[in-house]
Amino acid sequence: MRRGPRALALSVAIALLGPILSLIVLPTITRLMGFNIFRGVEGLYIKVRFYYIPIPVLLSSDSYTTVGCIISFTMLSIYLLFKEDVETRKMLRRQTQDFIAVLSSYVRAGVPMSKAVELSSNAIGKPLQDYAIRFAKLIQLGFDPFKAFETVFGNAPREVKAVLSCLPVGFVSGGRVAEVLSIAERFSFQLSRLDDLRKTRLEGYKSLLYLTIFAYVMGSIITVVLLSYIAKAAFATPFARASIDIYYILSLYYISAIFIAIISSIAISRMVYGETIPFLKYSAIAILVTSLIFSLVCTFI
Repeated sequence: MRRGPRALALSVAIALLGPILSLIVLPTITRLMGFNIFRGVEGLYIKVRFYYIPIPVLLSSDSYTTVGCIISFTMLSIYLLFKEDVETRKMLRRQTQDFIAVLSSYVRAGVPMSKAVELSSNAIGKPLQDYAIRFAKLIQLGFDPFKAFETVFGNAPREVKAVLSCLPVGFVSGGRVAEVLSIAERFSFQLSRLDDLRKTRLEGYKSLLYLTIFAYVMGSIITVVLLSYIAKAAFATPFARASIDIYYILSLYYISAIFIAIISSIAISRMVYGETIPFLKYSAIAILVTSLIFSLVCTFI
């Protein structure tokens, strides 16, 4: 789908909001409150260490907030670009069942198939209306029903294509159009019930996603805090404090938490919505909260 200039401008503005928030807004707010937790650009300390693979090590609280805000708001900006496509596919799934029911009524009333498709789409509205009218026009121009269907509905969701595949079958079925549409109507109803049941059962997994990430973050923080106490206790002993690199360990936990958030969000999005794009929204929220937690921990260790 073509992106309008307004959507592109909004997406760029959201992406720029990440570094602005972490480098300007947060330092200003904390200074006004009398704290010196965030210092903006001056507080950025990131270096790369090569242990088999290059690992970015974040050495300050500003580094965590900046990285987290940039990743989160970039994901949100990408999500906004594709949100309209996701909403269109969602509306197509909702409209399909009503469309088949209305089309079946028109056909039983004796309306020709191509005309019934147009009238039914007008009753349902967009976005399905655009697909159906284009399909009817191609049929009226003499196109093969199956080729016309693939041309028009080729990028539609699988559930929508499975139900609406009755359209080309109806055109070549002769006098059994009403029977074909009746079977498709029953199939669409059962598919809709199954989809609602699946979403109801899996909706709670979104909460489980955040709980899992939170448990991992808290476990990693406890481990890092214990290691920092061990390092301080060993400072006066023959064991050097440098033998435990707290910032390196904390960075490893942070990077792994980001990967867990992304992979888990993709799995939840596919299972609950049948879409991959919504994972950007869930990952952005989880990564932003995780970054703020690690930033606070980095301040006090």
